[in-house]
Amino acid sequence: MIEARRSLLAIDLGSYAIKVALLSPGKTGLSLRSWGYLPLENKPEESPEEKKLSVLNTLRAFLIRSGIKNKYTAASISGNSMIVRYVKFPLLTKAELSATIATEAEPFIPFDVNDVQFGFHILGEIVDEGQKKMETVLVAAKKEAIAFRVEILEGVGLTPSIIDVDSFALENLFTQFDAAAMEPGGTLYLNIGHSVTNLSIIDQGNTRVVRDIFTSGQIFTRAIMKALNCDIAKAESVKRAHALLFDSAQKDAAIAEGRKEDIEVSDALIGVLKDLTTEVHRSVDFFLSQGSERVINRLVLMGGSAALKNLDRYLNLEFKTPVSVLNPLANIENSQAIPAEIAPAFAVALGLALRKRNDWI
Repeated sequence: MIEARRSLLAIDLGSYAIKVALLSPGKTGLSLRSWGYLPLENKPEESPEEKKLSVLNTLRAFLIRSGIKNKYTAASISGNSMIVRYVKFPLLTKAELSATIATEAEPFIPFDVNDVQFGFHILGEIVDEGQKKMETVLVAAKKEAIAFRVEILEGVGLTPSIIDVDSFALENLFTQFDAAAMEPGGTLYLNIGHSVTNLSIIDQGNTRVVRDIFTSGQIFTRAIMKALNCDIAKAESVKRAHALLFDSAQKDAAIAEGRKEDIEVSDALIGVLKDLTTEVHRSVDFFLSQGSERVINRLVLMGGSAALKNLDRYLNLEFKTPVSVLNPLANIENSQAIPAEIAPAFAVALGLALRKRNDWI
């Protein structure tokens, strides 16, 4: 249970919209005390500084309107500004690894160690080639990416308490509210956001694979813009209006009824989905290769693009496993205020809101 005095204002600084969530104790669990879904009207020609100013102004205006008093905040990062690795280090204490993390981690990361900030979590001891080692989750995040989020939050008068990783915020949500994540057998989670798709495979409450894939919502939109020769507003609209046509009967019916746009939109979306599923298959194959007992029991969707019509059915056929769309608000009191069509986009924000001050200590 989150104590009111330790609750964090969660701010998911997405590239398409900012999602805000604040939880407090409810009658039977947790209650949604405040929330915000703040679309960003970024233009392609805007400079990074102009985009930053837009984020600051949008978030500041929301905080003034909402009257939120909480200053302690959690945000997160993902994408090519950070990397997660599961590595085997020599057996060290937590203090020893903290003191030598840059040296120990350097062989595993593609960044200059001087440009990143490290984080780690020791999973446990293992024996590797006859030697005792410790399996460790290693995170390396570019300092500039962390600084950007800190500047945004401090720029609107907030105090950053936690800068998390999207995938670990999602893990926090899954392991608390999705009972199947704690069961034997892998659950594949896909959070399809605007600029990044966060992939996680969790088995018995432990994350075994974490990966960010850059086939995401904006790539779907661009494919539709090209297919229909239309602007971004039109593409976003038809992306949500038309369903995927993934079998011959559906396509034949669309042809017979003269639904040309339906077919063009579906073909554009499926072209992107083929690229996405190729990348997902690679991660699944890696997970399965780690032991003969490993299986994928189900696939769970979330994120703004989880709302694509027939996406669950398409992925069910592709991966031969049950597919569902996660409502991250299902276990939260007073969450009905958030429209159902945007609820899947709040997964990262809810995972962050479940954190508490001093979680890292």
